[in-house]
Amino acid sequence: MCKLILILFAIYLSSAWSSRIKEVFSLKQIYFSPINATTLKNDTKPEPTNVMPLALERWHNKLFLVTPRFKLDVPVTLSYINLTNMESYKNNTPILIPYPDRKMNELSEHNFKSVVKVRVDVCDRLWILDNGKINNRQESIPVIHVYDLKNDLHLRTFDLGRLSIINSDITNMEIDVTSSTCEDAYAYIPDSETYRLLVYSWRTNESNSISHNYFHFDPLCGDIDLGEVHYQSQKGLYGITLSPTARDGFRTIYFHSIASTMGFAVSSRIIRSGNYDKNVNVYDFKVMGNRGTNKQATSSSFDMETGVLFYGLLLKNVLGCWNSYSGEEYNELTQGVISLDNSIDMYPADVRVDRTGNLWVLSNSFQIYNKKDYDQNLINVKIYMTPVRQVIKGSICDEM
Repeated sequence: MCKLILILFAIYLSSAWSSRIKEVFSLKQIYFSPINATTLKNDTKPEPTNVMPLALERWHNKLFLVTPRFKLDVPVTLSYINLTNMESYKNNTPILIPYPDRKMNELSEHNFKSVVKVRVDVCDRLWILDNGKINNRQESIPVIHVYDLKNDLHLRTFDLGRLSIINSDITNMEIDVTSSTCEDAYAYIPDSETYRLLVYSWRTNESNSISHNYFHFDPLCGDIDLGEVHYQSQKGLYGITLSPTARDGFRTIYFHSIASTMGFAVSSRIIRSGNYDKNVNVYDFKVMGNRGTNKQATSSSFDMETGVLFYGLLLKNVLGCWNSYSGEEYNELTQGVISLDNSIDMYPADVRVDRTGNLWVLSNSFQIYNKKDYDQNLINVKIYMTPVRQVIKGSICDEM
């Protein structure tokens, strides 16, 4: 009897833990609007099946979504959902509004080619990473576009061509800046194929690359079994996120590779120095620890208030979390797990904590989409949002 009670209690805890993050959008078909409409019209037609949202970012009433041109016939590569009245979306399919407009998303020389990540900084700028790949072909050099979100004006485009290599895989980015250092911002861009970190300085308008052994993959963690999709991965450095600024004016950069279960850290002082020497600075990179078996991770994000590091776990549709403020070591016993749903065809593609303390997660069926066109009769994208404190309450990632 006691054993049965314990089992039922464990099931209850698991269920309660799984329900702490709320699903706010689920998408089957993708719709783009030529105007600033927010809800679906009866005569609206679906876009081609090749559209797959891969990353998100929130700024005020805009939830930005990127739809890279991994395949042909993707009409818009950067758009947003208007969040002004979230209740209006109940039982309705939100339509995506092209950003900054539809014209900039048309394929031509100076327009977006294939946006893979966007990040909003504390200076109200939108950083847009465009890797230039269309249908898995490098059609143009990777660039960073920066827009002023207060007026949607273009501020700068920087060419990453000098650093890009033919077999590069540039699909992630993090921005290092404070509200008092807007003119001294840095963009950190992992290259998971060539095991480098690209570093761009806003002040100097220059970039460089850094290599380190910790940027590589673990050969024992490259077996990715997602049921219908099973493959060997050699993807290196991808997940990257930042702690608050320390007294010395620098941050801790937390990073990990995709085909690995290890976490690492380094001071932004080393990355931003401009004179990094992998033979001299090798010991400035720290091993945090191991997340545990089958805990290969994708995107990550850090909550400045609670100190919790969130990351998407690739092999299941769940998030992992670790509280950096708790004083606990980074290992399997100190990692929390946040379930999204029981779908075996989805995985958390992007994880973000916004400036108001909400945790956003984009979960999709990209692994299946990458092999074939997906079924538009099924839900292929889910977006979750819940305040961080509510998500971690009572868990091992809560404040101790």
